[in-house]
Amino acid sequence: MCCCCNCSNTAKKVWSWVGVVGIFALAAFFGFGWPAIVNSVARSEFVMQPGSEVYENWRKPEVPMYFDIYFWDWTNPEAITDPNDRPNFVQRGPYVFLETHDRANVNFNTDDTITFQQKRTWHYIAEQSTGDFYTDRVTTPHTILMTVGKLVKEMNDPMLTGLLDIIINANNLVDGIAYQNVLVKDILFDGVEDRLLAALQALLAEVPDLAGEIELPDWDGFGYFIERNTSVEYDGIFRMRTGTDSWTATGQMVTWNNAPTVPHYRGVCGQVRGSTGQVNPPMTSSQINNPGDFILFITDLCSAITLKYDGDFVLNDLEGKVWVGDNRVFDNGHTFPETECQCTAPVDQCPALKPGMFDVSGCNFGAPLLVSFPHFYLADPSYLNRVSGLSPMRNAHEFRYALHPFSGIPMTVNGRLQYNVDVKDYGLAVTNGVPDVVMPAFWVEQRVVLTQDVIDDLVQIDTLRNAGIYTAYALLGVGVLAFAVALYFTLAVWKD
Repeated sequence: MCCCCNCSNTAKKVWSWVGVVGIFALAAFFGFGWPAIVNSVARSEFVMQPGSEVYENWRKPEVPMYFDIYFWDWTNPEAITDPNDRPNFVQRGPYVFLETHDRANVNFNTDDTITFQQKRTWHYIAEQSTGDFYTDRVTTPHTILMTVGKLVKEMNDPMLTGLLDIIINANNLVDGIAYQNVLVKDILFDGVEDRLLAALQALLAEVPDLAGEIELPDWDGFGYFIERNTSVEYDGIFRMRTGTDSWTATGQMVTWNNAPTVPHYRGVCGQVRGSTGQVNPPMTSSQINNPGDFILFITDLCSAITLKYDGDFVLNDLEGKVWVGDNRVFDNGHTFPETECQCTAPVDQCPALKPGMFDVSGCNFGAPLLVSFPHFYLADPSYLNRVSGLSPMRNAHEFRYALHPFSGIPMTVNGRLQYNVDVKDYGLAVTNGVPDVVMPAFWVEQRVVLTQDVIDDLVQIDTLRNAGIYTAYALLGVGVLAFAVALYFTLAVWKD
């Protein structure tokens, strides 16, 4: 039975137009109000404060993180001075570890930042590994010898060079320019016996004046990750924004080791910026529609890298965005002027490295360590041409980082970096005749993939946000139809 059949035509007009306005009002609510409500509730969980979802997941991560190590076994060190033979390398591994992060000394500051340290622990997973981490043996460049050679060459002191030659030769401190047939577990974590390092530590203790010129670690032996496993101090002191003042700043680094810059690089390359990759700010609508670069601060590099947006990404129905490392990351100013500050040499000598390498000697006791992508991927061809055994491939060696735009939560991470030793004749007798060659030591991949439980939660949030928009479109269609009907009846039927 019609509720307004006996109403006047004027009343019918009023009620019909009230209905039309009501439909459009509902469309506006679901199109603008509902997403705003969902955004407000959800984003309150995407800031770093006790009890929020992001903070609790950061403090005790639910998503497992894996750390794969591939080691390069140098098979022909005896032929290093043979001009007709290139250093040959065989890839060993991966040796797979579960990586856990424990936060320590967490302190919320009054300026909407949080200060903390972190303890990284690596647990070996034998069943996922190739080879045996405990029994496999490899040969690799003698990093301490190359470090000493680099330091004395920079000091340009013939008397010191001669003294070191005497000490090395008289005491038989090295067996050539390589650590030969050493256990993988020792060269990585436990430390291999290093007679040269021990002798120089003793010398510096006896001659304090030298200690100011030569910086050496106080390790008992040499290992690339020695004293790092379970260390709270090694990664330094982080201070990042909590997002409580602005959710667009969540997770952004402010200082590292109590400073906004690092001393190893000039300009923007030395700035502490970006996120550590574990906590990121949610993207704004404009950023989602037009994503820019993604800046990631990596403590092992003492610097940030800039990743390039590479398109949309889908993981089990969860939509995201992905960024990759391109040839700009380690360009050294050859093609991209903004990377000129990566050069650690005097400005008039830059660029000192060809594209594809990043000098990290400044934050590694002066060791001639260079970082690249695995297998010299995207590096200048000259690096690859001086060695054999490497085969760069994009799908296996590209640095990739995908995140969920609305929450800033990482979806998948393939953080792939290779550590190399700059081997050359540094003027010591033991390096005499050694050619200039960047030798790969090992490469790592830090892997993260969201668990299905987290994916389901994020899909639900996206569904709630989109449901309002879809409902708004449906109501808008109904409203247009109602508008047409009301207009027709008003003009043609309900005449006074």
